[in-house]
Amino acid sequence: MSFARLAAAFAWMVGATVARGQVLGDGIAAVVGAETPRPDARVILHSDVDFRARLRLIGERPGHPHLGPLPRGLLRATLQELIGEALIAREAERVQLPSPTGRRLVAERRRLEALAGGRESFQALVRALGVTDEELRAIVSQRALVSAFLEANLEGTEVVSEQRIEEVYASGEHPFIGRALEEVREALRVWLVRAALDEAVARWVQVLRGRTTVRVLAPYGPA
Repeated sequence: MSFARLAAAFAWMVGATVARGQVLGDGIAAVVGAETPRPDARVILHSDVDFRARLRLIGERPGHPHLGPLPRGLLRATLQELIGEALIAREAERVQLPSPTGRRLVAERRRLEALAGGRESFQALVRALGVTDEELRAIVSQRALVSAFLEANLEGTEVVSEQRIEEVYASGEHPFIGRALEEVREALRVWLVRAALDEAVARWVQVLRGRTTVRVLAPYGPA
């Protein structure tokens, strides 16, 4: 699996739903790196959460932006995703990782469009929400920085041996029960790589959160 897809490892548990949805105004959802906003901290706004959540929803139904209330569970999971990104972006800056190149920024923009189900759906959502070019550049830049950091620190995670594939297949702990190994070998390899990436990213976020001040202000955030 290419590291160009590492940003997808942040898609944690976004299918959760609750009976009561929310429509967000703007304001601060969380501050990463301090108790209150300051230059060396990263501020996550309600509008950031709103945009990312609706981006995933339009990916399920391309061309039709969802502009109604959002499930609380989706908002909570999306905020956690953005906190994870902010933590890694701050760490990338701390270790003085070079700023993303033009090619990496273009690739990240395309991944955002793919997340929305294509360029047309992405642009439809951007227009519907009034997201500015400056805001989009900031989103793309942070995600590109996160991707570069993960690429530098998770090298080797995408390698799965044939022995590992056969062991997991024999254990039955995979989603391909009832199908022949040769039929699902490559799909199982991709599944194992994705699981390893998710676990590695989650460990990074856990470590960084343990040593970084994170203040959640959003009512839909975790307790």
